[in-house]
Amino acid sequence: MSAIIGTILAILPTLLLALSKKFHIRAIKLDSYWESLVWTWRITRLKLHFPEKLQDWYYKSDDSDSMVDELYAIKDFWLFLGPFFATRGYIIYQEHPNPHWMGEIVPAPWPPQAKNASYPYARHVRSNEPDPRWILSPRVWPARDTLGREVVIKVISEVDKPTQEMKVFRRLNSKKLRTDPANHTIYALEYITFDKFVFVVMPRWDMSSSPEFETVDQLMSFALIWLQTFDFLHRNKVVHLDFLEQNTGINAVLQFSERFRRTGLRDPKEVRYALLDFGFSIAFPEDTVEEDVRMIRYNSWGLHGIPDNSVIYPYNPFKADIAILASSLQMHVRHLEPIIPELGPFFDSIVDLNDPNQLTAGQAFARFKEICNGLSPEIAGSSFDSWVWYPGGRIKKKHGKPITLADPPSSSCD
Repeated sequence: MSAIIGTILAILPTLLLALSKKFHIRAIKLDSYWESLVWTWRITRLKLHFPEKLQDWYYKSDDSDSMVDELYAIKDFWLFLGPFFATRGYIIYQEHPNPHWMGEIVPAPWPPQAKNASYPYARHVRSNEPDPRWILSPRVWPARDTLGREVVIKVISEVDKPTQEMKVFRRLNSKKLRTDPANHTIYALEYITFDKFVFVVMPRWDMSSSPEFETVDQLMSFALIWLQTFDFLHRNKVVHLDFLEQNTGINAVLQFSERFRRTGLRDPKEVRYALLDFGFSIAFPEDTVEEDVRMIRYNSWGLHGIPDNSVIYPYNPFKADIAILASSLQMHVRHLEPIIPELGPFFDSIVDLNDPNQLTAGQAFARFKEICNGLSPEIAGSSFDSWVWYPGGRIKKKHGKPITLADPPSSSCD
């Protein structure tokens, strides 16, 4: 009997390939022959046009109506994969039960959200809403593991064509770099392969800039972390090239309605930050000399606050990386310039990628650390009402009321 089973398993891949060619069936390739057969049957029965290449997970159009249609098509791919990820220990979010909330997805009924998750997972924080929601996006999908810890799953590569994003994840999560205290990048918990694609599972951390900065020191520490992170990246010959507030995370999962000006989340004993989204990133050879590198790739400069016509090609990607970081970071930090005058000259020294005297990542980190260390206790501990700095020096004040959700009193029975 075992010999018969062995023979069947041996010829199954060839049989699947032959059948797929004869009947134009999409054969799904997995490590398990049995799983390959099951998933090939599923995709055939559902008549699903599952992606053939990584680009199929991206928007193909700039037209808003077409993008919506593409997004809902990709949503079907993720929902199709739900049972597969469940066998790997991850229960993906589901469609919102209210049809009027088509753009949102919500956790499955089980498992409940973990109340005691520890790093690298997000802290559990108080909320007036029972479950966190998620806005649909093409390549990323939220889930919970079987312990109820919040994660996100992202498709990052084809198996046979490793992307730069995959290479960056591998390098940053190597044993050597993962233990570096300056490595403030999101953890890769594991990699999962389905057919032609590689997915990375990461802890879910929500956008870091949204909760309230209650003191000057909290905001300055926030900025210092990112400068340290880019020093770490550049020392290890990695450029991010996409620093935006939505690509930064804080170790908390927050409801959208409770995210902005939420207080109590930046206690230095508890808060952590992590850089996210390496879709634009590049891992250069480890013996690369930073000063010698040049690129001609267009990098969505306007999205990062850098005028397209200001970039001189070919450019140095390490210098561009610092300029992109500075352009975004100064918007959130430079409004403190009236009380910390050193901030103006500091950002001016790093925001221009064409400046031959632009500070390197290491120099910028060291200089900003000096500024932080030079703050008096009175200034460091003071509150402020400014919120955003705009080029030209215009400062926008905070608006709305802070959101404070007190933790419930602990029970004597706990």
